Amino acid sequence: MKMEKYVLLTGANGGIGQKVLSSLLESGYKVISLDISDSNIKNTSTAFIKCDVTNHRDLDKAYKEIERITPSLYAIVNTIGMFKMQSIIEGSEEDFRKIFEVNFFGIYSLNKKMFPLLQKGSRIINLTSELAKYSPQPLQAYYNLSKITLDKYTDSLRRECNYLGIKVIKIQSGSMKTSMLGSANADFAKMAENSENFSKPMHKLKGLMDNELKKQNDPKIIGKLVVKILRKKKPKIRYKVKNSFKLAFMGALPESLQDKIYTKVIK
Repeated sequence: MKMEKYVLLTGANGGIGQKVLSSLLESGYKVISLDISDSNIKNTSTAFIKCDVTNHRDLDKAYKEIERITPSLYAIVNTIGMFKMQSIIEGSEEDFRKIFEVNFFGIYSLNKKMFPLLQKGSRIINLTSELAKYSPQPLQAYYNLSKITLDKYTDSLRRECNYLGIKVIKIQSGSMKTSMLGSANADFAKMAENSENFSKPMHKLKGLMDNELKKQNDPKIIGKLVVKILRKKKPKIRYKVKNSFKLAFMGALPESLQDKIYTKVIK
């Protein structure tokens, strides 16, 4: 009898999470979906648990519910995340801490809590960002630093899990079409109007961001990739998806030259 493979998916209600969920279900995986918001998932074949991954009580409850469903998980797939553009000088500390809580500590806490359900051959997949490969762009430190931290955490986790036969993979994704970026762009426009020090560069950066938003990719790509990773006997440790040529070009330059270009172009 073929053993059912259960996958725990975080951020299941999000634009990327929904596409990943669809791909997993179409490929025959049993999915346990987690999200902070009430379920908007139409497919009833997935178990849904409302859970704030930054809340340890929620994680305790989720663990008990998952344990009742299955004694083991084949994989944890983390698509959870929030995006916010802000000045590291003018922005609020509360917002800075919040984005780290969601984009890094929430994922760290969930992986740690659910780890006893993993076994040899299980996988952890963390969705980081192409931005994690480069030094942070101006006025985007909140998001960039949280994703850089998640990216390096994934490397550390992988090297520990290598001793246990558990595979840890990161997906460094380019821009995907979700509502998250659109709402963040609107917030950023308001900040630009009220900025004391960076109004002009913020408006310039918003224009550049508007152009990038037009080039967003279908998150269905991520869903198909996740299934590919789960099926592969020896997946790669890193997958790059639709990464920006402009960012790669800038990232290859000396940082002092990057400083000059950013200062001249975004002013």
